[in-house]
Amino acid sequence: MTIQMLQWFENLKGMNDKQLQKFAKQQELEFSIEEIKKLRKILSNASITWGIYGIPQNVREEIEQLIGSKRYKKLRKVIGF
Repeated sequence: MTIQMLQWFENLKGMNDKQLQKFAKQQELEFSIEEIKKLRKILSNASITWGIYGIPQNVREEIEQLIGSKRYKKLRKVIGF
């Protein structure tokens, strides 16, 4: 698991929605509060095995469907998955 991915997962757990929105914006990612809430739900079952085997295909598809292809590609680049 990349350091960036770990940081994102930790921030999902530890930051409120506004803080996470600001954190994402610092990395040139724009998310609405509603999108952040949905991302939290999608990623709530994240585990260390994702770092070993990768994020499951169905999870990646849900994220892409939620935020669109362009932002999904940027998120992948920023997080490193």
